[in-house]
This record gives sequence, C-alpha cells and structure tokens, in this order.
Amino acid sequence: MTLYHAYRGLAYVVGVLLAVCALVALPLKYLLEDGSTLQQLGSDISFLWVVHGWVFMIYVVVAFLLSRRLGWTPQFTVLALVAGLVPLLIFWVERKVAQRARAEDPELAST
Repeated sequence: MTLYHAYRGLAYVVGVLLAVCALVALPLKYLLEDGSTLQQLGSDISFLWVVHGWVFMIYVVVAFLLSRRLGWTPQFTVLALVAGLVPLLIFWVERKVAQRARAEDPELAST
C-alpha cells in the first residue's frame, strides 16, 4: 500500500467517524430527552469520538508525509491536516488531493 492509498483510506475513515459522531451521536445524546432509547443510543456510540481522535492522529501524520512527497503549498497542507476536524469537509479535500496527486505524480496515484 502506498502513502497515497493510505491517505485516501484514512480520509474516508476519519470522515465517516466524524460525520457519525457530529451528526448522529451528538444530537441524539444532547438534544433528546434523558433516558429515552435514542438518547441512550447517542450516549452508547459516543465512544466513537475517541476512535476518531486516534485515527485522526494517524491521518495527520500520513497527510503531512504525503504533502512533503508531493510538494504541497503550506496553505493546502494545513487545509488537508485540519479537514478531519470539520464534518464532511474531508471528503471534498480528499477529492482535491486525488486530483492533485494524479496531476503531479500519476505513477503514485495509479499504483
């Protein structure tokens, strides 16, 4: 597995985890009546925040290494690094990274 493919896989995992946490677990846990079944579900799946945090740390390292390999600008590097902190943004950034990788290093993106 190449660095590029590791980045793409991690981006999807981080994005899905953040979306589930922010758009499902958080509203269920804090916006519903205490003790309800759905509120309990939100509370039960809140452990995914911890999973997201650990996977996000790996994502940051891989994204940084890929940015050095492909010679991204500091602005684009920062965007890629923080994309996993804003729900759904990471999916757009991952597409931009894929487009750049194909344009700048077709061999890296094709393997």
